[in-house]
Amino acid sequence: MIEIIPKPKLNIVLDASKIDSFETCPAKYNFRHNLNKIVAPRQLQTKRNALDLGSLAHHGLEVYLKELAIGTHYDHRIQKSLMKIRELASDPDISNSSEDEVNEILKAIEESCDFWRSEDENCLEILAVEEVFAYELFSDNDVRIIISGKIDLIVNYNSIGRGASYKSLPFDHKTFTRESALLRKSNQFINYCNAVKSNYLIVNRIGLQKTKTAEERFKRLPLSYDPDYIKSWRDNLTRMILNEYLTCVAQNEWVEKPTSCNKFNRLCEYYPICDSSGEDSKIIKLETEYIDAPIWDVTEGLNNKD
Repeated sequence: MIEIIPKPKLNIVLDASKIDSFETCPAKYNFRHNLNKIVAPRQLQTKRNALDLGSLAHHGLEVYLKELAIGTHYDHRIQKSLMKIRELASDPDISNSSEDEVNEILKAIEESCDFWRSEDENCLEILAVEEVFAYELFSDNDVRIIISGKIDLIVNYNSIGRGASYKSLPFDHKTFTRESALLRKSNQFINYCNAVKSNYLIVNRIGLQKTKTAEERFKRLPLSYDPDYIKSWRDNLTRMILNEYLTCVAQNEWVEKPTSCNKFNRLCEYYPICDSSGEDSKIIKLETEYIDAPIWDVTEGLNNKD
């Protein structure tokens, strides 16, 4: 009898950031996630401080919430959180924020934690902080699609006075300087709910405005997702990956989408490459004006979890 050895499946691992990047422009996805190239520092006039400050806020909140989970006193956990932000902000390889900007994020985090202190201490049972996950979205004889991510906070929420109780409720922290629409169609939000089997998600908004009240700057906005909504997202995402993403992979052709070159008045960082004439010019520009970046992997450390 001839032994038939099944061919190995093609494993596709994506997270919400990669999905958003591909949907925005396959060429952009290719430069960042296949070639692992980012703009060389000398080509950047300014770093996108909104992302930098947001990252500092996330690190500070991670420390605060982990201390809250083990029951340390408020004064201890807030000071430890602020120390972490100062430590990271002082490292030029991590942050280029000015002293005023760092003081701004320190003030916002401290005021936000104080604003929510009572609810956090009395209503939240913290299950996980910065929780990494991965699950199988689709599998057949040829392909397995794995969707991954990292959730800022997962809690059991119970408020007796309000009669509200939720299990495995995911939170996502967002810093902002001006109000913007909260979109329920966000790949990130639905992915989180799908991962923890929750029909609800809380967006923890932390405003950096100086003239707004605490009630205006610190909001925890709920989003709801019924099972049909999540199923529709899963089905649509599966079709997109099988029909569009795998076509790019198979043909090694990552098409450009010119309508995405300038989104929200921000020029794509890879525009100079796509704007070059001929493949040789694009390769030269990619090699001289861009540098190698770490491989994007939000599941780093997943295999080390107990």
